[in-house]
Amino acid sequence: MASGLKVIAALGAIAAGAAAIFAFKKHKELENYDYEDLDEDFDDCCGCDECSDEADEADKAEDAEKSEEKAEEPAEDEAATEEDADVEVQLDAIEEPVEDVDKE
Repeated sequence: MASGLKVIAALGAIAAGAAAIFAFKKHKELENYDYEDLDEDFDDCCGCDECSDEADEADKAEDAEKSEEKAEEPAEDEAATEEDADVEVQLDAIEEPVEDVDKE
């Protein structure tokens, strides 16, 4: 019975070692893969007018979204500075009574 468990344990260790070697080789393969070639292949999918028109429309949509986000940022910044100023005024009002209590 004990020898059977040893055989099973040995087979398990061999399988684990083989899996580790396979994973290491796969990791190295993916690490050395040139992803830039893959990106270029997708950019030039078929070269037809339909694909290039869709890509242009997608670029325009992304540019529009970015410009909308930039337009919203100043408004958010102004609101944040107003809120910060209000908070500072409130903290200043609280600061003096707290200092008085600390002195006592």
